[in-house]
Amino acid sequence: MRCHVVRFTTEDHGPLTLGIDAAGLWTDRPDRSWPEAELGDGVVYPGLVDGHAHLTSNEVSDMTGTSRDDGLAARIARHASSQLAHGVLLVADKGTHDPGTVELTLDLPPEQRPAAQLAGRFLAGVDGYYPHLAVEVAPGGLAGAVDAATPEQATWVKLIGDWPRRGVGAVPSFTEAELAAGVAAAHASGRRVAIHTAAPETPGRAVRAGVDSIEHGLFLTEDDLLRLGERGGAWVPTVRAMELLVAALGEDSSGGRLLREGLDNVKGLLPHAAAAGVVIMAGTDLALGHGEVAREAKGLVACGMAEADVLIALTSGPRAYLGEPAFAPGSCADLIVVPAADVASLAMPRLVVRCGRVVVDARV
Repeated sequence: MRCHVVRFTTEDHGPLTLGIDAAGLWTDRPDRSWPEAELGDGVVYPGLVDGHAHLTSNEVSDMTGTSRDDGLAARIARHASSQLAHGVLLVADKGTHDPGTVELTLDLPPEQRPAAQLAGRFLAGVDGYYPHLAVEVAPGGLAGAVDAATPEQATWVKLIGDWPRRGVGAVPSFTEAELAAGVAAAHASGRRVAIHTAAPETPGRAVRAGVDSIEHGLFLTEDDLLRLGERGGAWVPTVRAMELLVAALGEDSSGGRLLREGLDNVKGLLPHAAAAGVVIMAGTDLALGHGEVAREAKGLVACGMAEADVLIALTSGPRAYLGEPAFAPGSCADLIVVPAADVASLAMPRLVVRCGRVVVDARV
């Protein structure tokens, strides 16, 4: 689709006439000789956004070892390709077990992967995550670990804010003061902080400490939501992932009961999050397949989010938050066409274009 003119209308931008140049970038000054591309019927978006993915893995068992000689590069490429095939053109990778993940992902040609913002290795407390998958941080050492363990090209820092301990449930890994110091260190280097939160105490600590994105956030409160919204912070509820974890643990297990209580709390908060100024992002985590973020959209609707807010949560909202402009001259020419402006249609892209290259064409 390169060296073509494209005409379309979006709810956010109104009618647009743009060119796709030879480099696969949008231009507002197309050559008059370029032919006009036909997009077909449907609704145009700049692509879906997966706000909590792990491109190295399909499940935790994939995260074995920390070397690059175990097919890691091939797995990343395969998962990135699957994201594109489903119309996901922007991914926030929220943490890895391997320090090479950031470089290996960004080494892929842009047209072969979604635009990507990535975190480095998980940072956790001592014995506070799956063995050998995180950098374990001693008490008081979080700020130093943020600087030492984050690759130069990473734009995020991922904290494991709590972890279950036998007999006592999910236990916070860091004090509020430690979290604040870690956030300050990340922000000083121009990075954002995302935090895994499942314990009741963790989300409030994280919000007060200035964490940018709350992952899961099962026990956020209304006050937390307002505070997070005042600074335009993000929340990635990963509803489907939490539901699947409840099923795996068993509804009657102590962990299952805690997570179910948290999910009930999420249902009470989600309908009000957008009005509070919180940026909601949908994420696959390690529960849904790469590219299947539209399944999470249905979960958000089931939790009471208005469908219009869910459409924003999968498209324009995260793009604006992540600083990845849509349809901006000089940026990659990305778009998808879906049958209609509803959640069900997000899983049925008729046309996917990444950097001017047609990835999917199912137009009739």
